[in-house]
Amino acid sequence: MLKTYSQNRGRTLRGIYWMIFGCANFAIMMTSVRYIGPELDAIEIVFVRALVGLLMIVPVILSSGLSALKTEQIGLHGLRTLFAFAAMVTLYYALAVTPLADSISLTFLIPIFTTITAALILRERVDVRRWIATVVGFIGALIIVRPSTNSINPYIFLVVLSCVFYAATWSTIKVLTKKDSAVITTFYLNVMMMPLCIIPLIFVWKTPTLEQIFPLLIMAISGWAAHFCQARAFEEADTSAVMPFDFSRLIFGALFAWIFFNEVADKWVWVGAIIVFVSGYYNTWCETRKSP
Repeated sequence: MLKTYSQNRGRTLRGIYWMIFGCANFAIMMTSVRYIGPELDAIEIVFVRALVGLLMIVPVILSSGLSALKTEQIGLHGLRTLFAFAAMVTLYYALAVTPLADSISLTFLIPIFTTITAALILRERVDVRRWIATVVGFIGALIIVRPSTNSINPYIFLVVLSCVFYAATWSTIKVLTKKDSAVITTFYLNVMMMPLCIIPLIFVWKTPTLEQIFPLLIMAISGWAAHFCQARAFEEADTSAVMPFDFSRLIFGALFAWIFFNEVADKWVWVGAIIVFVSGYYNTWCETRKSP
């Protein structure tokens, strides 16, 4: 009994560490985009991220054999790639001109939009409590955006739009992973992302300088690491145990924003972020507690 308790406690702690490390990498990725976004087009940044991600997943594919790439859901992989492409492009365009903490705060809307997507598209049953949590989450988002102020940044709505696309991506992944592994979904995402970038890239390409190459690589590697760490966190522990630590994304982001850009998030950003996060966490918790 004590041994089992100790093992479970150890796995939960490892899951928490993986989640925190993943949140740090997510904040590093967004900080890197915020840094190079005013100089390079978002399409080019997405292309570099997809290219580096592909290079990192190829050795895994080769070790497993090309037969591991077989899938019966190639069309769904393409749809997921379209959603992910739109999500990244809109987010990266917004990050170039939007305070970092504000952007990260609004990404907590993704689980809320995922609930809506699950109800409207996947026809999943969503009870009244989850709909109430969804409405409360949007109230939190309004506190962050504060549309009644005269100095509202219109690009902040690109972040919200990005969250919609990310939610569609998450919902698509839920269907894909019923038959395909994470390795397969990651491979096809990066492969299919390349042609989506190529045509617009012809018109916006700027050869990165030596000073820009380093943050580009940091962006790509930290973005990959964030997803890897999150996956490991969910492997080690229950979602309900590790998800509360997802809020550290904002803590890391606010710290990096202050260090690198001298941006200080006001109290209403924190208040709104807490409301959105708690609402999103509740919806995620309910999702994990549904009966099979």
